[in-house]
Amino acid sequence: MPHFSSRGTRMTGLSIIPGLLLALGACSAGDSSSPSSPAAPAAAPPTMAASAPAATTLTAAAGDGLAALIQSSGVTCTDASAGRGCTAGDVDSGDFYDVELSPGCGDQGFFAGVADAKGAETLDTVPTTGTKAKATARLSKGQLVCVQGIGRAGQNPMFYYVVAVPAATVDKCKGNALCDTYGDRPISGLASSGEACHAAAPGQYAGNCARGWVSADVLDVFSNGM
Repeated sequence: MPHFSSRGTRMTGLSIIPGLLLALGACSAGDSSSPSSPAAPAAAPPTMAASAPAATTLTAAAGDGLAALIQSSGVTCTDASAGRGCTAGDVDSGDFYDVELSPGCGDQGFFAGVADAKGAETLDTVPTTGTKAKATARLSKGQLVCVQGIGRAGQNPMFYYVVAVPAATVDKCKGNALCDTYGDRPISGLASSGEACHAAAPGQYAGNCARGWVSADVLDVFSNGM
């Protein structure tokens, strides 16, 4: 073997044979240079740990609902991720409302009914100085709505951001006399594109739902829920 070649040149005659035997013994004992003892393969890298589970669907839906509500209601918030510090109107001119948002329409939801005999228009923005509020739909008297935003001047509610929801999808309506007075009523002026308004998840609505700002004067608000 090559690393024993220098030793072989110093030995004579019969001493070559013992030298070869010694070399073979070294190889059989695990000489790392011997081709008969290949190096052990490198250990396989450990399997990567599974990534942390994503946020629950419920939490994601709640976050998405708040973001969608901020966009559709046209309010501005200092902390949009939590729906805090929200206002509607022109803050610079002083003609604005402090807004409390509540996107959920489930068991803890805040509901109301259209009480004015003429019904109520839903507006895309709160009517304040410099705004051009446009009607998004007209709700008939008796229409049940979920309140998702309260626009206050001081402590007084002046406008509500509402969404007209199908009464059958509201658990609190079951056996509740309020839902005899307020329920599903004709809605006009609503764009007819897309899916009909429906509950996509408990307390979360999707599709072509009538929604917008209405004056507090035209609503019968259920102050304690249903």
